Amino acid sequence: MSGHDDFFATHLPALRLSRALAREFPNTRAVCLNNSWNSVLANELSEVETLLSDVLRGVSILRSHLRPFNRLPPELLAHIFAFLGGGAYVVPASHVCQRWRDVALGTPGLWTTIRQDDHFCAVQCFMERSQCMKLDVSFPVYMQQEGIKGFQAAFAHHALRIRRLHVDVNGDRVYDFYRSLAACDLVMPALEHFSIMMIEYGFPDDSRVDGPLNFFDESEFLTELTFKRALPLQTHLSPSIRSLTLADRVVDLDELLHCLAAAPNLEFLALLDSVPHTFDPRRRPVVKLDRLKEFHWFQGRVYDNVLGTVKLFEHLVLPRLDSPEFVLLLDPTKYAVEELYMPCHRSTMLFHTITELCLEATHYSANKPARNNIVFHGLHNHETLFSVRVHRAAIESVCGGTAPAVDGSCIDGGGWGWDDGTSDGLFLASSVRVDLSHLTHLTLTSVFPYHWNRFFRGSWGGFFRRMPAVRVLRLYVLRPVDIITALASADDATAPHLPALRVLHLFRCGGSGNDGANGEKALLRFLKRRADLGIPIESIVCSAPPDDADAGNGNRGPDADTDTDALLTPGVLSLVDSVEFGHPGKWADPPAFPRRMGALLEEHLN
Repeated sequence: MSGHDDFFATHLPALRLSRALAREFPNTRAVCLNNSWNSVLANELSEVETLLSDVLRGVSILRSHLRPFNRLPPELLAHIFAFLGGGAYVVPASHVCQRWRDVALGTPGLWTTIRQDDHFCAVQCFMERSQCMKLDVSFPVYMQQEGIKGFQAAFAHHALRIRRLHVDVNGDRVYDFYRSLAACDLVMPALEHFSIMMIEYGFPDDSRVDGPLNFFDESEFLTELTFKRALPLQTHLSPSIRSLTLADRVVDLDELLHCLAAAPNLEFLALLDSVPHTFDPRRRPVVKLDRLKEFHWFQGRVYDNVLGTVKLFEHLVLPRLDSPEFVLLLDPTKYAVEELYMPCHRSTMLFHTITELCLEATHYSANKPARNNIVFHGLHNHETLFSVRVHRAAIESVCGGTAPAVDGSCIDGGGWGWDDGTSDGLFLASSVRVDLSHLTHLTLTSVFPYHWNRFFRGSWGGFFRRMPAVRVLRLYVLRPVDIITALASADDATAPHLPALRVLHLFRCGGSGNDGANGEKALLRFLKRRADLGIPIESIVCSAPPDDADAGNGNRGPDADTDTDALLTPGVLSLVDSVEFGHPGKWADPPAFPRRMGALLEEHLN
């Protein structure tokens, strides 16, 4: 029976029945049960019974064509349950009927997910129902309520089956959690993923005032406050662990290195505001993570009195890393990169190839057009791999010389992740080097009208020298000719900077910055010098001239330069192959945040 026929077979008789009842019911109260009405009532009742019989027959026919939902095969029903997420989310579905409950209780995989909001008694029940399956556990620890004892009581008998463990530690004495974890007699050999988040930082006296001991002054006290003897090492992590996330914590460098060395199968590592530190500048053996493919580093804050201590990257060798993301966004008015990341013994390359480098001016104050900082964005195939904020006065620390390598006996074969101390590049955190030999696009952009000539002063030469393959220079700044002048003045006759440069994008971001006659002269000198050196500029892309930009209505486009006509002088046109007019593309916008980093920060940081 088709759907159309089903409708008319059931709904139309029902409609007729409802109309008959609506018509006759009001009159039934006034019916006189005499012989003259008996025949009328009998006919009406017969018609009603006929209609009702037709409706019931239609419903019966439809039921015969439908399979009851509670008769689904058990394997299909279990598959549907799996989409609910397991654990407490399966409970309502398991109460629909006895058969559904039997299927749910007979499927251990539905009860392997333990969430933070699950009741303690329910957690015990779920773990029993999961039988021998591995567990995925998210658990809150409230330090004012006996700390880790509740966690230990809940999972002591099932620790061998825990595969994923995420802990949220709450309270003003969260540091006590580490001491408790160190004393906790839990061995989790099946653990593959471990993450921890600390909430509500505070000092033991619940104030921000230092006590008799400065918080990080003495190493013994520091030992108690970090992961030493508490971060799961050989006794808490198994060699099979593949994923490790540490969020919002200062960690001891040596213990973190021991932890990483004990996890040779690690494939994913995320350090989100987790700053490894040490007061011991000695050299340490490097740790080689042969299987690590994805690495995420984020630092947006500085912990009190922990300066100049981060030396993690010089101790890592990552031969198979293919998805790194690095974000360092500190307040440059308070902390400089060179203060936090001291000189190191070797450097590590986290990124395969960087093809685009964008320098974004990010701070603006009224009447102070050039202040404080810029952000370096490194991109490959239009995807942001790193974002690092640097104080304008500290640019040389980023473009400084290479770090020496440690003795080659520490690791065999070199390879990616190993710096031989002979090549140049950017240093994001003293020991993280970025190779710019394949960089083809260099962009300087600012939302506000910065004077870029104040940023680099005498550092332009060292900066440009590190990117010999740049072919396209894109400027979306207040005074583009300032950059051109700096590039020309930094040139060395024997080894000119940016020797592969062929295309210039010159756009003004706004504000009053007309270069005038001096700008025209500077541009002519630059173009003539490039032509004399045999490396001429082939093309210039800029805003349309006034006659084109206003389209005859006297209103110029918002990005049209007041001195664009300087590019149309015979002297300029004779030195380039073409001058193209247009608008800044998407390259003028600040690059997007590293793609995978945003989701990690949302999940693990407040």
